[in-house]
Amino acid sequence: MENMKKWILWIVLCAVPFMGWAQEGVKFESLTFTQALSKAKAEGKVLFVDCYTSWCGPCKYMSEKIFPQACMGEFFNPRFVSVKFDMEKPEGKQFGEHYSVTSYPTFFIIAADGTVLHKIIGGFEAEEFIRRVRKGLEGNAPLEQCEQKYKSGNRDKEFLWQYFRVLQEYEQETKVLEIAEELLKVADDEEKISQEYWSIFGNPQCCPVDSKAFAYLVAHRERFYAANGREVVDKRLTEPLCAEILEMMEGVQSGAVARLNEIEKEIGKLQPLNESVLLAAAKIARSVQTDGIDGLLDVCEQEIPKIEKDSQLAVSMAFRLAGPFLQYGSGPFSQATAAQKKRWEKIIRLKRN
Repeated sequence: MENMKKWILWIVLCAVPFMGWAQEGVKFESLTFTQALSKAKAEGKVLFVDCYTSWCGPCKYMSEKIFPQACMGEFFNPRFVSVKFDMEKPEGKQFGEHYSVTSYPTFFIIAADGTVLHKIIGGFEAEEFIRRVRKGLEGNAPLEQCEQKYKSGNRDKEFLWQYFRVLQEYEQETKVLEIAEELLKVADDEEKISQEYWSIFGNPQCCPVDSKAFAYLVAHRERFYAANGREVVDKRLTEPLCAEILEMMEGVQSGAVARLNEIEKEIGKLQPLNESVLLAAAKIARSVQTDGIDGLLDVCEQEIPKIEKDSQLAVSMAFRLAGPFLQYGSGPFSQATAAQKKRWEKIIRLKRN
């Protein structure tokens, strides 16, 4: 009950715009990418691009809490032409395809000729974000040095760890996967199970679900439990399944019911600590595929209490079902009647004034 109250409060708070610093922060301009590059070149500046989505919590946090701060405006406005692209709209989709944007928020520092100088993934507090951007402006000397050593054939374990950490710092996710695989080649079983190597196995970029590393994690999960804690390991093992379940909550999809059957079997084999939570979420996703709104509400009444213990999943689920911040603009409840919406809000104990 307490967890449910917390995440409902979080949703409501997120729906209220933050008003501070509105005129002192980063000045984002309404320009196409081509126009922004031209302006950056004309003004002798660098381009800063914020890649966001309307449903992304960290994106909204950066937009409403961080970028409006005076210190951000003081740092960014003299140096950058700044633009924002919604990655679900045409301009954003085109930019995302060209520059391989796969996570949100992603921020780019781009020279006026279109060359990427630096990329930052995720949300940060103002001071840390400025530090990362400043590093991007100063150049990639440590990264370039490691690349040269690697190209010359250096596969020493200590060097590979150094290169791995530099790649993470510069958020070079494609190359990180390659170096992670090299590290696993030179590690024995005891090393792989250690907490040090959890920075590989615990990272979806380094250990994607279709990789040999993820298969190793599944096969040796009992040993990983002992070294890293069962809750942490179970969460990592079930992240891909949870992501699929959430995707199926967004609306009816071809083949979704068959895939849900497979997911439930996989959950049964893994028997994770959060098994009951995942199965409850799967039942809601199944109802989205097979039932009308009233039937879905019936299932939600039964299953949502089981999900309350995982507030992050609960918030994500609410976004899928009722649209961002319960505005009913998209998702299965977008066509709900006023009475059905009232019933949904009663289920999640949301009180509106």
